[in-house]
Amino acid sequence: MVAPVLNRNQENGSTELLRPSRLPDGTEPEQRIIVCGVSWKDYLKFDKRLGDDRSGPRLYYLDGDLEIMSTSDEHERIKKWVGDFIGDYLFEKGFDVITRGQATMRQAVKKAGAEPDDAWCIREPKKHPDLVFEVALTTGINKLEIYRRMAVAEVWFWRKNRIEVFVLQRSGEYLRATRSELLPSLDISIIENCLAMDSWRAARKAFRSAIAS
Repeated sequence: MVAPVLNRNQENGSTELLRPSRLPDGTEPEQRIIVCGVSWKDYLKFDKRLGDDRSGPRLYYLDGDLEIMSTSDEHERIKKWVGDFIGDYLFEKGFDVITRGQATMRQAVKKAGAEPDDAWCIREPKKHPDLVFEVALTTGINKLEIYRRMAVAEVWFWRKNRIEVFVLQRSGEYLRATRSELLPSLDISIIENCLAMDSWRAARKAFRSAIAS
């Protein structure tokens, strides 16, 4: 489907398939295709052709590179569990939020587009969310640069069984942090520990108990 829709004729265009069968720990990873030399117009055309109500694939765009990603069972488990944990924390601590989920984010002038795993606006709606969460069992195009161009205050990545927190500085660059500035009382290690559990119910009970104490 990719080639007919994009209809690319750039001399320097290329396609890279990132599809490891298994990660070292046996986990099934995401599947990613990166197509280089794609115009903004063709990116939008491809997105429209896939349809507005699709569950996948997910698209990311940066400076002519288009990443087409299909998720795995483990990717979806982590996304769902972390979303539940953050929702429990926001409710328990009295935050008013606007959930954005996987809603498409675009910045045409800066040639960047994304469909994050989960996202939230804190306290009031904004053009782009304050907090974005991405599961990265494998690597693709530079997601942090995409979100920098949209001035997302914080980006969290799940990588190598850890959550990495990046906080946007006044300089316009991200700095990796040990804690969230948006959710300062949340101990990130609690999420990591709960994600290692086998039972969703047990993990959520443990998380709720930890943030309530």
